[in-house]
Amino acid sequence: MSCFISIQKLAEDVGIDTSYIRTMIRNKILTVYKMDGYKRIYIDLEEFNSSIKPIHEVDTKINLDDYLV
Repeated sequence: MSCFISIQKLAEDVGIDTSYIRTMIRNKILTVYKMDGYKRIYIDLEEFNSSIKPIHEVDTKINLDDYLV
């Protein structure tokens, strides 16, 4: 089941600026959803999470034995 969240709430929860999310919308990475009669637009949280990818494979480079946990 899809979970829809507003741009402002998503930016606050993830810790990024709303302009980054708007850029993703302009570049057609994210699909925008709107409820009838409301001005606020919503983003599918699952779609957002699947579009975020790591830059490098960090897991292979970090040895957790070197750090105090």
